[in-house]
Amino acid sequence: MSMTRFITLSLFAGLFLMTGCAQPVASDMTLNRGAQLLAAGSPKSAIPVLTQTVASTPDGPEPLALLALAYALDLQPDRAIAEAQLIHRPKDSHPGWEIVAIGIAEMTRHRHAEAAVALQQVIAADPTSPIATSARQWLALAQILKGDNDKAIDTLQILAKSPGMQTSAELWIALIHMQHGRTKEATDALALCAQHVTGQPNSQSPAANLTSADDQTLYDAAVTALAKRELESARRIFQLVKQHNPDGSDAAVWLALIAGAHDNWQTCRNQLKDACDNGSHKSRGLANQLFSVVCAAEERPDALVQHTLAGQRLLNRAENPAQTVNQPQPDHVWFSDNMK
Repeated sequence: MSMTRFITLSLFAGLFLMTGCAQPVASDMTLNRGAQLLAAGSPKSAIPVLTQTVASTPDGPEPLALLALAYALDLQPDRAIAEAQLIHRPKDSHPGWEIVAIGIAEMTRHRHAEAAVALQQVIAADPTSPIATSARQWLALAQILKGDNDKAIDTLQILAKSPGMQTSAELWIALIHMQHGRTKEATDALALCAQHVTGQPNSQSPAANLTSADDQTLYDAAVTALAKRELESARRIFQLVKQHNPDGSDAAVWLALIAGAHDNWQTCRNQLKDACDNGSHKSRGLANQLFSVVCAAEERPDALVQHTLAGQRLLNRAENPAQTVNQPQPDHVWFSDNMK
């Protein structure tokens, strides 16, 4: 039996929901296509499409802004910044995706302070916009890269108030605490996340005998145990779920996080990396996007971007199995099983 519930995360929702961009006119299918490719986590495929759009509408800032973003996500930081600097918006308008592109580019150039300045500019201009939501996510990663973990937690606590971002922010906060051995804080963040997944913060602890339960009942019992801070019980039940149906749930992700809450960061890190490469598209997608936080803690910004995009592609594939994105070949760098 396949699971009907996974961890529901909206990781990088602000980046991939292009509602923050001025909407293209109905006839401009190339801009729509470029935005869709970025939303699918495929900047390399988006670049030629957006380049064509820029050539046909050279005075429009949005195609150029998305092109700068695509270059930044394709790990071409100098080109991203050069394209972004070509954009001139009216003085009374807010900065757009080109400033997020600059922030990402500066991160991959190991200029984390400059990245934070750019991203804070976007947030200050319009704090509630989708672009600001994306900027906060990237800002938190830039702050982790800088070693400003307490500032990153502050940023994530604000992000948790954005619609759909609560669970994501809580797991990121939990990972930061785990990496620094703060077991109580990590457990509290994990329990809060589990409560939001169950939707039942006051639910009872699971029954001790679950040997005859089906996979969904086991999964729900494990999440409930975690919501009650019963880590060992949750670990035991998630292990049963994984043994019964390794491809049917995100139990491997939960098990990695529980290991981190048990003050075993290296085990957490290794299990999360293993989860990036195994299991269903959705569980691998979640693991890859969570592993981007690990890459930030390890000061590996290029890998951070790669895992973010790998996660987005896998999640997009899980949600839209009929939709395929043809990547230009060869493209070895974008496959998570080639990442170190």
